[in-house]
Amino acid sequence: AGMSAKEREKLDIEQKLQQQREKEKAENTALEGKLQELMNVCKTGLQEASEIQNEVISAVKKHAQALQTAMDDKTDILNKEGQWNAVTEAFQKRGVVTDNAKKVMDSLRSEKEKLKAMVEEARNNKSTKSNKILNQAQEAYNTVSSKLNAIESAIAKSESENRGLVKFNDLVEEGKKKFQKELESLMPDVKPGKGKKLSEEELNSLIAHAHRRIEQLQHQLANHLALEKERIQEALDMQRKADESVCDRRIEDEAQKIKNNVDLEKQKWGEEARVQFEVELRQQLARQAAAHSDHLQEVLKVQEQELLQKYERQFNLKFIEERQAFQAEIAGWVARLKGIETAVENRAAAEKIAREAQDLWLACLALNGTIRRGKEEELAWEERLKPLGNEIVAVYDAAGNHPFVNMIVSTIPEKAYVRGVWTEDTLRERFEKVSSVCKKVAAIDECGGTLYKYFISYLQSVFISLRSYDVKNLNDQVDVESMDNFEILANASYWMDRGDFEAAVRYMNQLQGEARKVAGDWLKEAKLLLETRQAAFALTAFASASGLGTVF
Repeated sequence: AGMSAKEREKLDIEQKLQQQREKEKAENTALEGKLQELMNVCKTGLQEASEIQNEVISAVKKHAQALQTAMDDKTDILNKEGQWNAVTEAFQKRGVVTDNAKKVMDSLRSEKEKLKAMVEEARNNKSTKSNKILNQAQEAYNTVSSKLNAIESAIAKSESENRGLVKFNDLVEEGKKKFQKELESLMPDVKPGKGKKLSEEELNSLIAHAHRRIEQLQHQLANHLALEKERIQEALDMQRKADESVCDRRIEDEAQKIKNNVDLEKQKWGEEARVQFEVELRQQLARQAAAHSDHLQEVLKVQEQELLQKYERQFNLKFIEERQAFQAEIAGWVARLKGIETAVENRAAAEKIAREAQDLWLACLALNGTIRRGKEEELAWEERLKPLGNEIVAVYDAAGNHPFVNMIVSTIPEKAYVRGVWTEDTLRERFEKVSSVCKKVAAIDECGGTLYKYFISYLQSVFISLRSYDVKNLNDQVDVESMDNFEILANASYWMDRGDFEAAVRYMNQLQGEARKVAGDWLKEAKLLLETRQAAFALTAFASASGLGTVF
């Protein structure tokens, strides 16, 4: 038979789901590659930033040491130019290293933001939001942010410590330039350092100016000493503000780090909760779907009966009204002619239905015959198996896609289609051997036993006669738990000898232990026969009812 519409729809849905899964897999694979590449770049950049941090701090310290030496060393006046050249060279190196550090950290900050943007974009995508690599990428982002902030704080702290010394040097240079201008204004014609000797008048003027300058400096020193506490307090305030600024930045960095870690943990908890919720939701939906399906079947059956009854009533009333109107309008030979035509058409339809019912009945008889006899030309019972596929297809075709027949045919096991079923006579022949072996191992439980236990069971079976047991009436209530395997075999053999195959199968199904294992294959075949035969009987009854319906 061809594929039904529901099967085609189901196949289309499965194909779309498969395509969707492949698409999501490709997106996740591409995402993992990009994120892994960005994490590697950030890791390498972080190593470079750590190295450049040490270089910057070292350059700042060297510049500070050279500046301190040039300002504090008063012994060798001639060597001052070399010392200040060393300060200039250290400052230039510091500038180069600082520029390199800025480039490295800017590049790392850019890659870090790319990583963050890609993670946020992936979390907003339904296909990639559950990828486990997102948590790894978020952890990498948090680590890079924290370490980058620590590196920047360390560099800022080093530069802050050196800033006071540089400021002091600027003040000293400013004082030298101011004194130089005072000398130039006092003696514009004298150029210091040119090897020209000063006259006595110029020398006296220079000494007098020096005394005045000393007095001014002493006065300024006295003022500075008087204001020393205030200046120290101002310096402490400035340093405290600088420290507070660094501290605030460090607190912000730590707060951001904690926030990132908390967000990451929340995402992990949310992912775990979502997975658990989906599992519980699927289980709950499965239970609700099963209950809803059962409820719908019951409701549909009730509605079907109500609609059929309502339709029949309305149809009968309408039919009576139309017939009366027709009889009132049409009379004579026209009415007789219409009646003849209607009778002929009804007869043709009835004959068609009768032929279809007959074909269905014959197909059902053929199916029942195959189930009952198998291959009649084969003598050995092992060779009488005949697949029922052709007979079932014949029934299906003869029914004309009737829903009742389709439902009954769908209940027939697939094994009966392909391989066929053993006939009842064949299973009766096998029953003798199976019951004999079951009797020999009746005392063996589910856990098995030793060779000695098997020997004792065999001896017990020799001395026990199944005919000594009382046979249970089928109408009586039977306590199976109180029956042992010997009593079960006795009842099964009794009803098998009397032709009640179903009763024998029911008793054999109650066997326990090793006897149950021995009878397992026979029970499977017996159940397969009963299920198939029951379906065939239902189809035959339906065919007979359809045939009788055409008679009346």
